Amino acid sequence: MLKNKFLAAALLVGSAFLSAHAAAQVSYFGGSVGRAKWNFDCAGATSCHTAAGSWKLFGGHDFSPNFGVEGSYIYLNEVGLSDPMLKATFNGRGADLAGIAKTTAMNNFVGFAKLGVAFMKGEAIVQGSGVSGSETHYSSQPLIGLGVMYYIDKKMSIRAEVDHRNVKVTGFRDTTSGVTNFSIGLQSEF
Repeated sequence: MLKNKFLAAALLVGSAFLSAHAAAQVSYFGGSVGRAKWNFDCAGATSCHTAAGSWKLFGGHDFSPNFGVEGSYIYLNEVGLSDPMLKATFNGRGADLAGIAKTTAMNNFVGFAKLGVAFMKGEAIVQGSGVSGSETHYSSQPLIGLGVMYYIDKKMSIRAEVDHRNVKVTGFRDTTSGVTNFSIGLQSEF
């Protein structure tokens, strides 16, 4: 009899724990727009622009209020450099997969950090003096990011973040360019 009561109490406590754990799990999706700053050398160029627009679609799942996983697709618009004889442009796109650590909400603000891997496609297009060519390279690179969210209501938040990844753009000396992306967007939970 005591054994049955103990078993019933254990089942009750266990189901309450699982229910609370399941309630803490949240899935979300969103989108953002921003500005990507490419880190490459413009020495010798008469014209150089290293920043361009970007956009991102993302989705994730929080396993607890403080930890989760997120995937995203990012597009980094074209940047480039030129001189009187040559013009080179670069762009990148790819998918990210990252672990997310979040702070506890305070006054509807939540900070977050992410660490993961970016699976990027980098393209370089060179034109000049009757010669043109292009290269495409795929690479896996580290991804790191920091951000903050402001909850408008229980299911919708404004999200601002900065993240950094490398994009391999040519095979020449294994050329990669660091890209820091600043973005703002909306996130919806379901």
